[in-house]
Amino acid sequence: MLAPKSEASRLLGLRLRERRLALALNQEDVALRAGLNVSNYARIDRGCGNPTMYTLIRVAAVLQLEFSELVAGLAVEQLPPTRDAYLAIEFRRPQDDPAA
Repeated sequence: MLAPKSEASRLLGLRLRERRLALALNQEDVALRAGLNVSNYARIDRGCGNPTMYTLIRVAAVLQLEFSELVAGLAVEQLPPTRDAYLAIEFRRPQDDPAA
């Protein structure tokens, strides 16, 4: 079985799975209602997928949730490392430095 891609993916999958089970739905029910391939949805549900925003909006609607409920509290620190060593904010000029 694949390991979660990140802590954010694991938490998202946990939220989806808990809600799906609370509604007594299986992975196939959710996938078909959201217009997704069942195996793709299953990866997301297990915390091993990397869904697009559009996919999450569709899944949230099927699970009778707001998109914001799925992503609440997820932070950049929970994502896998990027290939780049810098974040855009590190290139921002200080507001009070006229020489910069």
